[in-house]
Amino acid sequence: MQYLFNDEWIDHRAGVRRVPGSPCKLPAPVLRPEAPWELNGIQGHHALFFDEEEQTFKHWYRCTLEGETTRTFICYAESSDGFEWHRPSLGLFDFDGSSDNNILMEWDEGDSMLWNVVKDTHEEDPNRRYKAIGFDRTEEHLVEPVKPGRNKGVCIGFSADGLRWSVPQLVMNTNDMTDSDNLLGQRDPTTGKWVAYFRPRTHPKRRFIGYSESDDFIHWSYPRMLLTPDSNDAEWLEFYGLTVAQMAQSQVGLLWVYHNNPDYSPMTVELVYSPDGRSFFRPMPGVEFLPLGPDGDFDSRMIIPIALIERGNEYLLFYNGRNSEHGSDRGMPMQRGKRVEDENPQSGVGLARIAGKKFCGLRADMDGLVETKWLCNYGDAGIVAEVDIDEGGWIKAEVCDQFGEVLPGWDRSCCEVELKGYGLMHFSWGERSLAGKFDQVSEAGGRIGHVVKVRFHLHKATLFGFHVGAEDSHPRWK
Repeated sequence: MQYLFNDEWIDHRAGVRRVPGSPCKLPAPVLRPEAPWELNGIQGHHALFFDEEEQTFKHWYRCTLEGETTRTFICYAESSDGFEWHRPSLGLFDFDGSSDNNILMEWDEGDSMLWNVVKDTHEEDPNRRYKAIGFDRTEEHLVEPVKPGRNKGVCIGFSADGLRWSVPQLVMNTNDMTDSDNLLGQRDPTTGKWVAYFRPRTHPKRRFIGYSESDDFIHWSYPRMLLTPDSNDAEWLEFYGLTVAQMAQSQVGLLWVYHNNPDYSPMTVELVYSPDGRSFFRPMPGVEFLPLGPDGDFDSRMIIPIALIERGNEYLLFYNGRNSEHGSDRGMPMQRGKRVEDENPQSGVGLARIAGKKFCGLRADMDGLVETKWLCNYGDAGIVAEVDIDEGGWIKAEVCDQFGEVLPGWDRSCCEVELKGYGLMHFSWGERSLAGKFDQVSEAGGRIGHVVKVRFHLHKATLFGFHVGAEDSHPRWK
């Protein structure tokens, strides 16, 4: 499928505009403060992934309890479907005289290496199957700390079960790094390397996304520039983090957009895309992919993507939502963010569903046209598109020859469509569908070859992607 993050496969378009998909938010958090140790908030921007071996969603999160002093805990939760979560009794930590809880440890630092956790099924050492990396403080180090007693920076740790962890080890100090929010949840399938999206140290401090990689999860390259605001962005804009999911050989990402403004400092989400994992671009700069909630909702001021996970025919987007702002430090010490309702602070783990791969597409509010470049027609898949159609809307297709002229019998007036689940549309022309024989001939004499050009006509509809023939198919040599 060729997805429409850009116009790479488009020769001509008219009457259409690029729009984000429509993630469907669940009305309430899937994980909210409930247990006594969580009463003052869940900050769920720690690790979350789906364990394929155990068919279980696993989440490491941080929560707080305010009293004479504020106590912070790192906890663990599980889910079979991503919607209903439970807190297993781990027996690892004593809270108010009982170990019947899901607490892994009490924490006195804001960050921890458990911001990112992966399960490495190819690891031969059973004590290192689970790997963690994040900004942390430790006395163990593989690199020299900046100053004695300030052993803070990127730290790694290992575990056999994801619950009992080795002591963090410093692998990159704060001379190089200012934060380490995000890790690609698997080795890059193209390079075989681990990939992390770290924030390099800059003076004065400005937040942008860097790219770092490792062969062994221990030695990491100095991060290079990957994504940064440009002259078209607002003066206060900074990029705080990047959550990435693999999509075949390409990658789709959710950019944490930090509005570092003393008057208003929310965190919003923007879509980014990479065809190769080496460079990313912004299909719709400045457009929110997952909008903030209305005033009073738990996600009205900050949305921080945690994970983007493909399950079946949809993607599940987990995020940490808050009704408090981040606060600003542009040209000043960090100022506390404002809350919509100071007496009612809220936070939790939210979930939005994305049908199919509908991240962004070309939309016709009334009538529009999208014409592809030349495409190879091998295999028997025919023409398929991923679409959304409004009430009263439609999409038709026609096939053109090498001169851009519509082939007789393959025009839109003869086109028939079949809309299947999750917005997949199959096109045919009578008994013909471009599937099977590559040299099909219509009753009007239009002959289909190995190379075709497709012209989509849209009315009140959105085209997200299309393909002709079967992926990885080859000519049938006689």
